[in-house]
Amino acid sequence: MKKILITLFTICIAQTFAAKATPEQWIAKANGVLKEQPRISSKYIYPGLEPSSVFEASAILDSATKEYPYRIDMWLGQVQLFGEINECGMQSKFFDKINTLLKTKKDKCELAGGKKINKAEKLLEGEFTIVIRKYFDLEYDSCYEYMSRQMYKLLPNSVEALNAMSIHYMLQKNDSALALLERANKIAPTDCIVLSNLALYYKRKGNTKKEDEYKKKQDLFCKEK
Repeated sequence: MKKILITLFTICIAQTFAAKATPEQWIAKANGVLKEQPRISSKYIYPGLEPSSVFEASAILDSATKEYPYRIDMWLGQVQLFGEINECGMQSKFFDKINTLLKTKKDKCELAGGKKINKAEKLLEGEFTIVIRKYFDLEYDSCYEYMSRQMYKLLPNSVEALNAMSIHYMLQKNDSALALLERANKIAPTDCIVLSNLALYYKRKGNTKKEDEYKKKQDLFCKEK
């Protein structure tokens, strides 16, 4: 009987929390269960989160988003959480959810403090870029490709997405990189990263004339950047 009463009391407390908690309290609760442990990449050891604590925190945020489904910052929190343990499949799942919300319920979506989202594509582009650059730095090629493909699928006219996907192809020595870089260059003719990658592409192909052409554009547009 005592065990039953304790269980019922625990359920009651959880229900009370769910009924009264603000988004910020849910977030604080999720942060409170996270535990750190050293993580190892092919290049170095770095501080990371214990996987079991990530899943526990994710379960809390899952409950929170049932109460506040349009708080995009909590969905982004899920992306960041699973990035800590390099679970790009889970990150992709939450990016799909965020994209759907921003396309179908944008007027209801908001960030912390009730901030409205005026440029949904820019928000997605920025968050994807953070994720993709991390996997590039870690040399985690499978997740880099996975997230780059999703970014390109959801944001086909994003210069960041085109560039990220082109880098994957360049690493694979696949000439599909050129068409993507040319599209990116057409959208943003002075983008320094795109110009640099075009010069690198032609250098690898042994085309010094085209390499010099893009290096000169770099000197013209990127000298002070």
